[in-house]
Amino acid sequence: MNAAIDKKSSTLTVPTDKKQAAGTTTENSTNPAPDETSSTDKLREAIAELDAERTALVKITIENIKPGKPFDSSKIREINKLEVKKNRLIVSFFASMLRKNADGIQPIVHQIINL
Repeated sequence: MNAAIDKKSSTLTVPTDKKQAAGTTTENSTNPAPDETSSTDKLREAIAELDAERTALVKITIENIKPGKPFDSSKIREINKLEVKKNRLIVSFFASMLRKNADGIQPIVHQIINL
């Protein structure tokens, strides 16, 4: 079991880890409730939207970097705000799954906490 924990923590980043963990919780349960599946889909869609917006901001910021032009740090703040929103969505999803006592969610949350 320690090898699996070491493998996941060394190869995956935390946001990807949480996103993948959110997808595997409903796949591993034998009878997922309809609202669990829909909430997982909603979470994935929200994360995808935030990632797309963040990627667009990063591309714009990189394109606007030119010699002699001052760096616009407000774009970095906007990117950080999007990351905070994404992390809050993921944490609230796991908190709701813990409240519902979903199958297999406790080991995943404990593993994430240990990271």
